[in-house]
Amino acid sequence: MIRQIPVKAIYGIRTSRLAKIVLVVICLLLITTAIVLFKANTLLINIDGKTIRLLTLSSTVGEALTNSWWGIYPEDIVKPTRDTIVTPGLTIEVTRSNPIRLNMDDLQSFTARTTCKTVGEALTDLSQRFGLGIKDVDEVNYSRSDKLIANMELNVRRAILVHIQVDGNQSVTYLAPRTVDEALVKLGITLGEKDQVSLPLDHMLVPDDKIQVVRVVEKVETVKTEIPYKEVAQDADFPVGLPDRVINKGSNGLQEQTIKLTLEDGKEVQREVLNQRIVLEPVNKVVSRGAQTTISRGGSNYNFKQAIVMKATAYSMPGSRTATGVPARWGVVAVDPSVIPLGTKLYVDGYGPAVALDTGGAIRGKRIDLHMNTTSAAYSWGVRQVVVYIQ
Repeated sequence: MIRQIPVKAIYGIRTSRLAKIVLVVICLLLITTAIVLFKANTLLINIDGKTIRLLTLSSTVGEALTNSWWGIYPEDIVKPTRDTIVTPGLTIEVTRSNPIRLNMDDLQSFTARTTCKTVGEALTDLSQRFGLGIKDVDEVNYSRSDKLIANMELNVRRAILVHIQVDGNQSVTYLAPRTVDEALVKLGITLGEKDQVSLPLDHMLVPDDKIQVVRVVEKVETVKTEIPYKEVAQDADFPVGLPDRVINKGSNGLQEQTIKLTLEDGKEVQREVLNQRIVLEPVNKVVSRGAQTTISRGGSNYNFKQAIVMKATAYSMPGSRTATGVPARWGVVAVDPSVIPLGTKLYVDGYGPAVALDTGGAIRGKRIDLHMNTTSAAYSWGVRQVVVYIQ
């Protein structure tokens, strides 16, 4: 019995139709495998920090990777290129792309893969691929220099040009649309309690808006100012026109004021006096002023309108004609017509009655030239300061 069991088993295999089919299939598989192994090429793939051996019948690198189970994406970088012909022992470098999501102004969303290393490079890549026109000034929720990682979500807000004027400086900047208040916070501009802004804080910015910040400062100062003294004239018994005689020089007073100043960007725009007091009263200047209009000379009285102190010289040219055409004689004097009009009657102390009928090239201002009967008398007169009374 023991020896008969194997014989029956072998006999069963030989006589079973199913067994024959299985045997044939196995043989075909062995033959096919042998053929595949004979024709297949072995590739070395460096991916995800590992080196993988890949047996392939594909003719190009691209086909080999597509037919593999490693999940190679079109965005992945492959070296050598995907159209390279497969050769035995070929080494392939695969750089994986990262999946990311890009949101534009909360209006558009894009899902893509990229091999870029930084956020900035990825934005440039996706902008070109999707025709988005992303600019360097557009705002992103990450720094453009940040390292790009898988499944990162990038939010881009397109920027608009805005003019800024603050603290004496004017500039232009680019900001994503936001309220004026949010823009000031973004720009690091802190408002004082009384500062003024050219646009409402809740205004939503549009291109070319101008934000002007006026710094308003109020401060209280104590200011001391002089109170000018007044001049008081007292009539005195000397000729009208002669210099005043000072009795009391006078002095300024002093006033103290408490003032509230309002400054806009450092310039005073308003001044309000809160309080004031007199610290020192001013002292008036007192002078004596000539009131006399009549003089007595040689027993005769002469009325006059004004007395002038003048420099007097003398000349002698008997028989000559004066500027007014009358003959030169005693009592005819030369003057500056802008000071004393020609034809004016005068009385000159030390000389006597006279009439202004002549002029001279050197007679300018408060100068008078007196005609003498002789040359010796003219020399004897010399140059004097005299009082001239204009009648």
